[in-house]
Amino acid sequence: MPANVCCPNCWAWTELGKGTKCPRCGAPLILPDGRTVDEALAAPLPPPPPGLYGYAPGVPVSTRGIPEAALRGYEPNAGTDWTSVARWFTIGYGLVLVVTLVLVGLVVQHINVPITDPNTGVITTQTFDIGPAFAIAAIILGVVMAVFAWLTRYTAARVIFLVLDALALLSAISQISVETRSGGVGFLGLVSVAFDLAYGGVLVMSLLPRPQPAYG
Repeated sequence: MPANVCCPNCWAWTELGKGTKCPRCGAPLILPDGRTVDEALAAPLPPPPPGLYGYAPGVPVSTRGIPEAALRGYEPNAGTDWTSVARWFTIGYGLVLVVTLVLVGLVVQHINVPITDPNTGVITTQTFDIGPAFAIAAIILGVVMAVFAWLTRYTAARVIFLVLDALALLSAISQISVETRSGGVGFLGLVSVAFDLAYGGVLVMSLLPRPQPAYG
C-alpha cells in the first residue's frame, strides 16, 4: 500500500509516488513519522523483534508501539476499587453521624437539670442550652471523619480501621446479647452490627490484591 507523505511547505498530503520531492515547491517530502522520504529510503526502520509488546508478524502496531490487539484486551479499571468504596463508606457514615447530631441539637435544644444546694438541701431546676454544644460536636466529628476518609488511601490506616471495626462489632454483639437476655433487642444495635459487618467486609476486600489488567 502506498505511503502517505506531506510537503512541509504546502502542508498537502498525498500518496508517495516515484518522486521524493514536492512537485509544487520542490521541498523534500516527509513521512508521518517525521523522516524525509530520502532518509527512509537510505535507512529504513527495522521491524520490531517477535515477542516485543506481544508483537507478531501481521499484527498491526499502534503509534505507541503497543499492538492494537493488546489495547483491545486492556481494561484500565478491571475489578472494583475497594479502596474508593471504603473511602465513600467512611464519608457516608460521617455524614449520617453529623446529620444526627444536628437534628438532635435542633430537637433537644434545652435540658432541665435538677441541682441540689449542698447547704440548704433545696432542689432547683436549671435549664441548659445544649444546641451550640451539638453544633460544635457535629463540626468536630465532620472534620475527624474527613481525615479518616483521607487516611483510607493508606493500607496501614485501613488495617487500623479494620481492627477498630472488629472491636466495635464485638461490642455491638455483646450489647445485643445483653438486650436479648433482658427481653428485647434495640433497632440501633442491629443497625450498628449491620454497618460494622459491611464496613469490615469492604476493608477486607480493599486489603486483598487487585486483579491485574487483562491483555490479549
